Amino acid sequence: MISFLKGKKIYSILLCKCPRCHEGNLFLVKNPYKLRTLDKMPKRCPVCDLDFVRETGFYYGAMMMSHALTTIIAVIIHFIVFYFWGWEILPHLVFLITIILALFPINFRIARALWINLFVIYDPKTGKDLSL
Repeated sequence: MISFLKGKKIYSILLCKCPRCHEGNLFLVKNPYKLRTLDKMPKRCPVCDLDFVRETGFYYGAMMMSHALTTIIAVIIHFIVFYFWGWEILPHLVFLITIILALFPINFRIARALWINLFVIYDPKTGKDLSL
């Protein structure tokens, strides 16, 4: 699919993969719309053993990332709906809120992936048996 991006941060962020090895999954369940398991992450990467919970409260910063992503989405939708389609304010707000709520699970996971990618660098040698 987008395997040509492997080794770049965008690969890890979009596919919610381990930022160090780009192999292990950041979340236990791939489907973000299974809301009971939305935030469930393994403690460590099964491939390279990276600790995903670096310290208590590590992902509080991801809330700010989520807020920024939601704001960007809202501004883009507002611009399209209000200026191009010329909708009145009530249907405009209903549409905007619906889209933001529908994208919440994806936004949540992307924000966490963005946050951990700020602190971890890709290393293609991790997770592989380097013994002779």
